[in-house]
Amino acid sequence: DMIKVAMVNIHAWMEKEKLNSRMIMQVHDELVFEAHVDEIEFLRENVTKLMQNAIKLAVPIEVETGVGDNWLDAH
Repeated sequence: DMIKVAMVNIHAWMEKEKLNSRMIMQVHDELVFEAHVDEIEFLRENVTKLMQNAIKLAVPIEVETGVGDNWLDAH
């Protein structure tokens, strides 16, 4: 499952980078993070790349990100 591969890769990357942000849950094909304000753009850029490249396919994978104080605001 693509989202599970992405989650494993993202978790490993976050550990390596020693980020203060945390991946807190998966909702269907979405990942939700509690992001430290100083890490938002770095996290956003790298999570997008890691999700797009989780599994190599013949078609591009579209990834959208949002930022908000809660899940609703991030949409």
